[in-house]
Amino acid sequence: MEAARRPVAAALASMMENIRGKFSNRQGHSFGRFPMTSKRGPRNFYKGKGAKSTGFITKHGNFHRQEHKIEELVVPDFTDCDLRPYVSYRTPKLSTLKTDQA
Repeated sequence: MEAARRPVAAALASMMENIRGKFSNRQGHSFGRFPMTSKRGPRNFYKGKGAKSTGFITKHGNFHRQEHKIEELVVPDFTDCDLRPYVSYRTPKLSTLKTDQA
């Protein structure tokens, strides 16, 4: 009798693996399946987009900017430069050969 139950149990286990996750509330909540965003979290959840903070929000809701946190971009002078941002597709490909010089 026990030998007859094994194929049935194996078939049921295989069927449960195929069904698992197809119906709601079978595996609990689905928070682990998708990335966490501010729309999926609680009311006060703030994730942000990876940008650096340049200040802080006061208790009155105003944003106070801190000058030492703001990035300063230093652009070199390109007035006498012959380089251009466009590279043609007709430019021959360069290859470097590795030589064993030891």
